[in-house]
Amino acid sequence: MKRQLSARELILLGMLLVLVVVGGYVMLFYLPMNAELERLGQEKESCEEQLQAAQLQVEDKRRMERELDEIFAADPNPVSIAPYDNLQPVMFELNAILQSTPEYSLSFGTVDTEEAIIRRQILLSYTSGSYEGAKAVLQQLHDSAYRCMLDDVSISMGEGDGGNVSVNASLVFFEYQ
Repeated sequence: MKRQLSARELILLGMLLVLVVVGGYVMLFYLPMNAELERLGQEKESCEEQLQAAQLQVEDKRRMERELDEIFAADPNPVSIAPYDNLQPVMFELNAILQSTPEYSLSFGTVDTEEAIIRRQILLSYTSGSYEGAKAVLQQLHDSAYRCMLDDVSISMGEGDGGNVSVNASLVFFEYQ
């Protein structure tokens, strides 16, 4: 007993078939393609950001190379940063500079080794016969062969000591690890 489908049932079956085809297309092709397009868009943005970062690095490198060329053009032998564990040559340098003073003392702080550039702090106090002599010692320290930074400099003029000048300063010597 086969019964023939009515027109209404055929229309409903046709609509169901269209709905299954459209649903299948959406589920199997449209949604995965949109997800892939979104992933590729994010990957493209990431690549563009990496490209911009690389271009900035190249620009920075070129700028630094130009600056180095300018430095070497102005002074073919610039002062460089000494390698790590440079304490003995620094001590010889300090002794050579400070031997002209009647009295000096050094105390050593901790060595900061957290980065590639090491900082060695030395607290310095000395006396000099005149302000010009004290200034000359500070200038020699500043112009030393070893990279250093003068910090916390205090100068006091003595009245009862025959006009001696007392200087207290903090020196930070830089070394490359």
